[in-house]
Amino acid sequence: MEDVDHKIIEAVLKGDGDKFGELIGRYKNGVYSVCMRMVGDAEEARDLSQETFIKAYNSLQRYNPEYKFSTWIFKIATNLSIDHLRKKKHQALPLDEKLSMPYDTASAENMYLHHYNKNEIERVIQELPYDYKALVILYHKEGLSYQSICDVMNLPMSKVKNRLHRARSILKERLKEIKEEESIWTAKELQI
Repeated sequence: MEDVDHKIIEAVLKGDGDKFGELIGRYKNGVYSVCMRMVGDAEEARDLSQETFIKAYNSLQRYNPEYKFSTWIFKIATNLSIDHLRKKKHQALPLDEKLSMPYDTASAENMYLHHYNKNEIERVIQELPYDYKALVILYHKEGLSYQSICDVMNLPMSKVKNRLHRARSILKERLKEIKEEESIWTAKELQI
């Protein structure tokens, strides 16, 4: 996949700008997902996604082929989203829809408690400092490796691990009011 990305980039740099559409097709969902989970608004996420690809296209000559293109494009999307959030505080989208309890097997009380707890988890994640929130989203939702996160966030490995550990600790501390069986389930889902 990386070889294909590099060949497309070479073609674009040699003047075949239409080839950049292939990169957009390959990464549009991932970029949109990062932006959406960071800002929580579909229209703003679309705008940020477009801005990400425009910035990538205009900066393509500075792309270092030693790194994955996906890492580079996610870095641009993350930085643009963080900048946007700094300018405008906004409620973001739930981190992960997998946190939904299957309603057909749950009692009304359990459904209420789970919905309340899910909202609490999302609220606490949104209250994390931007850098911590970005790490939680990139690692737990987007499935990026520590090394990829280092590249995206331009941080050393020790700092990524440390901040992700602190983010998890903050989440644990702020969520301790959730009843025990829900917190065990939630911890498993978030790998806390």
